[in-house]
Amino acid sequence: MGAVRQAWSSYDVTAGVRAIVEFVTDDLSNWYVRVNRPRFWAPDRAADDAALATLSEALATTARLLGPLAPFFSDWLHRALTGASVHLARFPVDQGRRAPELLTAMDAIRRLASLARAAREAKNLRVRQPVARIKVAVPAAVMGPVLADLLDILVAEVNAKAVEVVESDHELVSLQGKPNFRALGKRYGKETPGAAEAVSQLTADALRTLERGEPVRAGAWEFRPEDVTIERQVASDWLVEADGPYVVALDPHLTPDLIQEGLAREVVNRVQRLRKEADYAYTTRIELSIAGADDVVAATAAYQGYVEGETLARRTVLGSVFDEADITRAVEIEGRPVTIALRRHDGRKGGTR
Repeated sequence: MGAVRQAWSSYDVTAGVRAIVEFVTDDLSNWYVRVNRPRFWAPDRAADDAALATLSEALATTARLLGPLAPFFSDWLHRALTGASVHLARFPVDQGRRAPELLTAMDAIRRLASLARAAREAKNLRVRQPVARIKVAVPAAVMGPVLADLLDILVAEVNAKAVEVVESDHELVSLQGKPNFRALGKRYGKETPGAAEAVSQLTADALRTLERGEPVRAGAWEFRPEDVTIERQVASDWLVEADGPYVVALDPHLTPDLIQEGLAREVVNRVQRLRKEADYAYTTRIELSIAGADDVVAATAAYQGYVEGETLARRTVLGSVFDEADITRAVEIEGRPVTIALRRHDGRKGGTR
């Protein structure tokens, strides 16, 4: 809000629009709405009034911020949300309401979730494949009960069964200092090679001190944070990604149960695509048939309740394909051939159509 007010006051359209787009895309849509999707709608359950009220307030405030630049669209959106014209509403003012610990902890959760996704991508471990556990390291200032209360969000985001916050990242990675020759050269001139050698010998504690923005001494040498580039090297076979003091490590070992659950999640993904292709309403109950690779059929059977709950299937047939269906497709799930068929379920008749 402050960034947009400042941009409009300075007639900086680009900065104002960029701030609004980043908020709506990154903070509201890709984070708040996606993470809280079950609160907005779930089968046979009312929506969470608090979640809806928060979303409505965020969108109405966005419409008021956008009013000077997009008067017609913002007015349409504001009227849809509040029943009144955006041009008769007060321009938003920062109320000064802050929860610093909560904001810091949520920012940490988002950073850790991004690192976990990067670790998966680096090793081609698909997001829908659950892992047994993850370990995370965060700065000491971030640790505390507020972060602990948000760990369930992280577990769901990274598709893990458990998370452990470690006190130090030395359990996950080893630190190595590399000299920044440009910065060292300005200070040490011809003695730069000796300083560079000293940098390579810095201890992990010294490197962490530099990361905190403090200088360190090593014999006759004094190093500032800009003199040293700190790199992290994986200390185990876990999947590790780091961003400064924020480190995530995923356990790559998959049990048969985890593999089965991963296949079941892939089945849900394919069924949801077919629901969209068949142009079903999001409330349409269906009947589902799956045939093909034995392990995919077995995974669907093992997690049938989950598959049916996610896809609104009221009846599931395994091992054969409906003769009459609204849509039938041959697909591949992790290289395994599978045929999936869907048709509407008519509860009034106790059957299909």
